[in-house]
Amino acid sequence: MRVFILTSCVSTKKYSEADIKPVLEKHGLPMPKCDLENEEKYKKVLKDFILPAFQMYQGSFKYVRDLVNKYREREDRVEVRIISARYGLIGEQTPIVPYECTFQGIGKKEIRERGDKLRIYEDLLEFLDKNEFDQSVVILGKDYLLTIFDEKQGIDFFSRMKTKQLVIFASKGLQNRIRFLKENLAFIPVSGIGDRNKKVKEFTRTLIGQNP
Repeated sequence: MRVFILTSCVSTKKYSEADIKPVLEKHGLPMPKCDLENEEKYKKVLKDFILPAFQMYQGSFKYVRDLVNKYREREDRVEVRIISARYGLIGEQTPIVPYECTFQGIGKKEIRERGDKLRIYEDLLEFLDKNEFDQSVVILGKDYLLTIFDEKQGIDFFSRMKTKQLVIFASKGLQNRIRFLKENLAFIPVSGIGDRNKKVKEFTRTLIGQNP
């Protein structure tokens, strides 16, 4: 089975600010934030702290990683894309530095502007146009979702997905706004990150014993 998982970055990284602060201070640099224009400078200074995105993200990303690994244990082919507030749309093997940059808690205008600058929607559409899946799983909070699903801006990635089944973990208010065949849509309403983690974990358990 071909599976697509779309999720977002998280605040907890493998290396914290305390881990890299001595190196940054030595070179007179602040913590990497949303300043992607300084990426090469940071990669040079933090060369010992660069990891693939799939390994760098910690905290609640563990539940996404467990889900991906469970699919792969069943020998499903999984494509992962991550929406990062610093990097834009990245793959699981994209090398990244530890950083502090998020869409959470900032206004819609700023999210839209940064999403446009990073070409998140365009890059996702380019990926979706080239790929078809048996199942797609979307695990996104409303702030990150705004970069790829924004009715006011005419942005709707759901309508561009070529997938037999769509599974979405999101707040209940989103359910009736999605244009997708209802019989092929599994909407799992969540209220907060803790509830989402719990339900992703439960969903991962349901894969055990299923035929790929």
